[in-house]
Amino acid sequence: MELKVLNKETDYHSGYGAGSGEIIRVTYACPCGKSEVVFEKDDIPGFRDSSTICECQECSSKYDFNRGTATIK
Repeated sequence: MELKVLNKETDYHSGYGAGSGEIIRVTYACPCGKSEVVFEKDDIPGFRDSSTICECQECSSKYDFNRGTATIK
């Protein structure tokens, strides 16, 4: 299922010597509507990492989350 976007932020980062990049953070509504799902991506050369965290224990146990989507486990 598609999650509803609540907020998008992109912050510039000067990098760690390999060049500049940005940190992307998107907040979505939790499937139950009681909490939030946060996607964060470090798009900095040499430090590209991403994570998706659901702040709701109930939905965390029911769904697998990816950027903007939730699928039943």
